[in-house]
Amino acid sequence: MDNQNSSKTSAASYRDENSNPRFVDNGDGTITDRATNLMWMQRDSWLELNHLVSWNRGQEFAKEKNALDFAGYHDWRFPTGNEAKDLFDLEASNTDREGCEIHIDPIFTKGCGYTTWTNEARGAKSVMGYDYRADYEYWLAKENDGFPSGVRLVRDIISTVTQQKNNPLVDNGNGTISDHETGLMWKKSDSYLDLDKWVSWPEAKTYCNELNQQEFAGYNDWKMPSRKEAMSIYDPSHPTKDIYGDVVFLNKAFPPGAGITTWTRTLSKEDKTLAIRFHYYNGDYKWHGRGLRSHGVRAVRIFKKTGKTETSDSD
Repeated sequence: MDNQNSSKTSAASYRDENSNPRFVDNGDGTITDRATNLMWMQRDSWLELNHLVSWNRGQEFAKEKNALDFAGYHDWRFPTGNEAKDLFDLEASNTDREGCEIHIDPIFTKGCGYTTWTNEARGAKSVMGYDYRADYEYWLAKENDGFPSGVRLVRDIISTVTQQKNNPLVDNGNGTISDHETGLMWKKSDSYLDLDKWVSWPEAKTYCNELNQQEFAGYNDWKMPSRKEAMSIYDPSHPTKDIYGDVVFLNKAFPPGAGITTWTRTLSKEDKTLAIRFHYYNGDYKWHGRGLRSHGVRAVRIFKKTGKTETSDSD
């Protein structure tokens, strides 16, 4: 809560400390937030579709906007919880679709929905929404199409070059994350977020095979990570929450709510019934029988060859 209040105070004070306004209308249906370096769609999904949307339908809406290169961009996405909250400004007054007051800058088109879905998830089914009438978050099932009014899509203004310099992991906007240092592309969510259950090593392999059959994100070479690949996204400087609300350490590009471990394809040379399970809560790993059900697996593929690209299954 302290971080949330700090973020709001910083953003709200932007207009007080600068002669230029915080929000800028770009004249193409987008709004630039100068305080956060984010670009928002000026209209939300309610104004675009004229009906309530579930989280799943909202994801389709984002894909449709990206397919159309809305305003010249194809990296529109759901906001994080903090990004959604940061638009709330008690001093700002706008009007939602029911004629009620909402507290977002009037530069955004009036008549919109009063809530937005976010990308914050708990397990595979529950996700967070945020209410601009009363400044509170709520959690609902992804398929719920009642209470939530819509979604506000957003994108990062920061250039790809600068983003890669600050963090080599880049969100591709299609459910994948590219690591330009290792040449690895990760599925953004792990199997626990997707399946809402623990999996054994064979089930983890089946999960990756099914991604290939579906050609997830357009690729059919998804696999379990090696131990070193799994370790490459462990980030002790960035604590986040796992499925149970406990702390894990993952690169900030990945969403919270995942499993605390991942199976790897690294097998024991002496006993092929054993595989390594990497732990994101402490950066350690252990050998386990492949029949054990673990939290999940993180699917990965190679998108470019680098000196750090892993090819061995027994490293």
